[in-house]
Amino acid sequence: MKMIGKSILSVVVILAAMFFKNDVKAQENWEPQKRITGYISTEFNYFDQLEGYKNNYGVALSEAGILTNYKPTKDLTFTAVFVYRPDFSFNQMLNEANVQYDVSESFGLKVGRFLTPLSPMNTYYYAPVNNSATLPVLISNHEFFPLNMDAISINGGFGENIKVTYDFFAGGYRNTTWMKTGAIGFFGDEVVYYQNIIGSPSTIDESFNSSYNVAVGGNVRFALQDYAKVGFSVFAPKEETFPVYYHHLGMPVDLTMNKVAYGLDFNFKYNNTRLIGEVWNSDLKIQDATVDLHGAFVELSHEVGKFTPFARYEDQTTNDIHFHRYTGGVVFKPTFETNVKLEYLHYEHDVQNVDGLVASFIYSF
Repeated sequence: MKMIGKSILSVVVILAAMFFKNDVKAQENWEPQKRITGYISTEFNYFDQLEGYKNNYGVALSEAGILTNYKPTKDLTFTAVFVYRPDFSFNQMLNEANVQYDVSESFGLKVGRFLTPLSPMNTYYYAPVNNSATLPVLISNHEFFPLNMDAISINGGFGENIKVTYDFFAGGYRNTTWMKTGAIGFFGDEVVYYQNIIGSPSTIDESFNSSYNVAVGGNVRFALQDYAKVGFSVFAPKEETFPVYYHHLGMPVDLTMNKVAYGLDFNFKYNNTRLIGEVWNSDLKIQDATVDLHGAFVELSHEVGKFTPFARYEDQTTNDIHFHRYTGGVVFKPTFETNVKLEYLHYEHDVQNVDGLVASFIYSF
């Protein structure tokens, strides 16, 4: 795994040096651009009826991010993003470290670590750019695809009024399935929580999140100006071995897993009203058994001055766990640098419903 990381870093350095040398000669009048931005996000969570948690409420510094962007030429961009999250390792907090070279508008090459472009919401992963303080379950649980990859991407777009964009990539990634986030650590833990509630005979062992795998994936999106966007994506990792903890045995057992995930996303906007959503499915096999894995959400928002109320519905199925989540809230943006978010969540499950309240304050700089 360390060798993979070193190899990717070497490729980044070599390509960056090569592109930089060639482009400086061709763009002598270009003024290099540098940008450093960041944000701090604090969060309050309250949930009722939670079982197995020490507290059902909490206040925490949920995220603190720093983004650096450097363009020595108009075609070359270096990007690095580090986001602090409680209990995450340094490697898990280094979200992006890549270089993008645009040969033209229709063809570009990116090398390094970057957010997987399979979901528009995943590329809006950072707190200041989302309406909700909570990401959709299919994004935050990383069951269909990882947050980021150490990979090579070819990307670009063409067209004007009707535009087509594409992004295809291949590389490696660290598994981050069901990583806990939020002030009390409930977000990202929903599937495991309900497995414990219903007494599932097995759960994925936590050591799975220290494993590394390789995959290929990509998407194609169609846009009609700013009014409508529709995308199709696929993610295909290599067969991997992962530990499943069987409670009656009291120990993990290594099993093999094959998965191909594919999804549809859409974004419709008219004036200040926006409707977004995604539907994902996975052909997932563990050993010789087929496992259900489906996820979907739809979110409606309308901007009214400095306020943006929104409502979101989600449907999630993971093997023997099926639940719905309803979210309603409002974003208040008094200044460009500040966001105040308040939302109510309702988890609907056959055995136990859970209600929660989330408040968040975000300051960007």
